[in-house]
Amino acid sequence: MTKWIDHLWIPMSDGVKLGARLWLPESVNDEALSDGSMEDKAVPAILEYIPYRKDDYSAIRDSSTIAWFASRGYACLRVDMRGSGSSDGIMLDEYSNQEIDDGVEVINWLAQQDWCNGKVATIGISWGGITGLQMAQRAPKPLKTVIALGATEFRYYDDAGYYMGCMVGQTIGWATMMFGYNTRPPDPALQKDNWRSLWLSRLSETPHYLDHWLTHQREDDYWLRGSVGVDYDAIRIPVYAVSGHADCWPNTVPRLLENLSSPTRGLQGAWCHRYPHLGVPGPTVNFLEDAARWFDHWLKGEDTGIMDESTYQVFIQDSVRPKPFYDHRPGKWVGEPCWPSPNIDIQRFDLRTPNNDIGLGHFTAEAGQVTICSPNNTGLASGEYMPWFAFGPADELAGDQQQEDAGSLLFDFSIDDVDLCILGNPKVTLNLKSDQPQALIAVRLCDVWPNGDSTLITRGILNLSQRDGKRIPLRLSPGKNYDIEVSLNHVGYTVPSGHTLRVALSTSYWPIAWPSPINATLTINTDHSVLNLPLRNKDAVDGRTTKFEEFVPVEPLPTTQIRDFNQQRTCEIDETTGAHVFEINADNGKTLFEKSGLEMASTTLQRYSINADDPTSAKAEYEWEWEYSRGEKWNTQTFTKTVMTCDETHFFLEAQSIAWENDKEVFNKHWKKKYTRDHF
Repeated sequence: MTKWIDHLWIPMSDGVKLGARLWLPESVNDEALSDGSMEDKAVPAILEYIPYRKDDYSAIRDSSTIAWFASRGYACLRVDMRGSGSSDGIMLDEYSNQEIDDGVEVINWLAQQDWCNGKVATIGISWGGITGLQMAQRAPKPLKTVIALGATEFRYYDDAGYYMGCMVGQTIGWATMMFGYNTRPPDPALQKDNWRSLWLSRLSETPHYLDHWLTHQREDDYWLRGSVGVDYDAIRIPVYAVSGHADCWPNTVPRLLENLSSPTRGLQGAWCHRYPHLGVPGPTVNFLEDAARWFDHWLKGEDTGIMDESTYQVFIQDSVRPKPFYDHRPGKWVGEPCWPSPNIDIQRFDLRTPNNDIGLGHFTAEAGQVTICSPNNTGLASGEYMPWFAFGPADELAGDQQQEDAGSLLFDFSIDDVDLCILGNPKVTLNLKSDQPQALIAVRLCDVWPNGDSTLITRGILNLSQRDGKRIPLRLSPGKNYDIEVSLNHVGYTVPSGHTLRVALSTSYWPIAWPSPINATLTINTDHSVLNLPLRNKDAVDGRTTKFEEFVPVEPLPTTQIRDFNQQRTCEIDETTGAHVFEINADNGKTLFEKSGLEMASTTLQRYSINADDPTSAKAEYEWEWEYSRGEKWNTQTFTKTVMTCDETHFFLEAQSIAWENDKEVFNKHWKKKYTRDHF
C-alpha cells in the first residue's frame, strides 16, 4: 500500500505557496516518519509539475501515471504551478522565468525532505515535458534525469501560437483554452478564506495569452526564452524523450537524439498527445514499467538492461484507410542504434508531371511550369493540429484527403515493385514564384489506395516570408523565382506496392494555417522541384527492442460520471454569406470526485468560417464554460469567449470573460484589440 497525501503546501522564497499531492511508497511508513528513522528508508523522488489542477482536472490521469511509481519505491509529487489550481498567485504566461524558478525551488525542496534521499527526476507530457527540459538546463544538483513526453525544445516553431511557423487558426484555440482554464476558482476547501479574493484576482489580472503571441509574430526573444534548442549543451543529465506520429510535436524526439550530448533514449509510437500507456491510436505500451526501468537505472543505480536496448525505438505504421479516428494502428516496432540512423537512405522523386485529372493547376509542358491558387477552404479535412481526445473518442484525426486533394496541385508516383518504408522527415524542394508579396505553401504526403482513398501520411507548412528564417521575415518580390524547402513532420509509415505516393501542394490550409492577406497564385517550376524521401533500408537489422508487457490499469480514482462526454462536428455552407463553417460543439461531461465532493463540468464551442475566395473572411470563435460546485452550498460558473478576425493589414481580437458565484454575477469584462500583421 502507498501513502497518499491529498494536499500539502510547498513554500517559495517569496512567500507564495504551491499546492501539491504526494504519494509515498510502503517503505516510508507513518512510524518511520514520526520517529525520524528515515535514514535507511529514504527514496528517490519523481516530480510532475504542471498547471492542470491536481485536485480535479488532471486528478484521474495523475492517479494512473505519476502515482503508479510509488509502488516501485519512489516518492511521487504532483505540483500545481503558481497561479493554477489551489496554488497561490497569478499565471501571467507560459514558461515564464518565475515558473522555472519555482520548479527549481520545488526540486531543491524535495531533496531536503526526510523521506527523499536527495535524488530527483521529472516526468511530464506537453507543458510538463517542456518545463522538465527547461529545468534540466538550470542544472539543480538534485535533478538526475528527465522523461519528456509530447514536448518541444523550440517554442515558436512547435508551440501554441506558430505551429510549423505559420499563424495557426487552431492553436489560437490553445490560448483561448488557457483563457478559460485560468478563470476557474481555487477550491475553498484548500484555500479556505482566501479562495474568493484569489479567484477574483485571477479573473481580473490574468492576461489572454493570445495578446502575447500576436504582439510577437516573429521568433524574437519572447519565444527564444524557454526554447531549449538554443543551448542543447546546457542539458548534462540523461533524457528519455517520447512522442507519437499523431502528436502535434513528432519532431522533438529525433531532434533531441541528434543534438543532446548526454545519454538519450527515444520512443515514438502511433499515438497522439497522450501518455503511451493511455495512447490513442494504439498500440499502447506498458510505458510506466519502461519508465521505472529508466528511473531505476539513473536514480537507484540498478542494471535494468535498458541502456542495452536500441537508442531509438519507433513504430512503423502500416497503410490504413483514411479515418478521423483510429483505436489502433497496425504496424511494427523497429530499433535504431542512433539518430540520424545509418539505416536511412534518401530517395529522390522529381516533381515533373502534375496530376491535373484530380487537382488544380494549369500546367505548361514546354515551360515545365504549373500554377496553383487554392480555395481558402482547402484544409477542412486536416483534422486537429493536436489530437488529444481529452474527454473521450472524437473525430480529431485527418479524414479522407480527396477533399483536400481537389483543391491542391498533385504529383503522383506509382509504387509498383517494393514497399516504401518511410522513416524520418520528408523534404520537398520547390522552385517557385508568387504574384503577391505574401503567400504560404502547405505540403501533404499521402498514401492513395487503388480505389482513390487518400490517407494523410505527414505534412509541412511554410510561410514564404520566413523562407530564410523565422526571426527576420522578408516579403516576396512578385515574379522572382525562389528555391525553398519545406520539411514535413517526422513519421514512420509503409506505403505498400500497388499504391500511389502523392505529393499535394496548396496555398491554403485552413483552419490550421491562417490564410495570407491576399489570394496568391504560385508558379512551380517542376524541372527544379523534388521530393527527398527518407526510406529505411529493407536490409536494416533491427536493434534490440523493449518487450513491452500489456499495461494493467491501476485502481482508478473514485469518481462518479454524472454526465457523459458528447461531441458534434458539422461542416456546412452558410446560405447568406457563402462561408464554409466548421463547428465543434462538445459537452465534456460532469464528474463527481467522491472523496472531496467536488463536481466539475464543462462545455466548449469551436467555430471556424471562411469564404473560398476571400482570405480576409477568416474567422475563429471559441467559447468555454466551466462549472465547479460542492453540493448546494457552493457553485461557480465561468464563461469565456474569444473571436479573431482580420483584414489585409490587421488581426482583430475580441474577448469576454464572465463569472458567477451561486448564480450571482461577480465579474464581467469585455475588450477589443487590434494587431498589425507582421508578414502573416
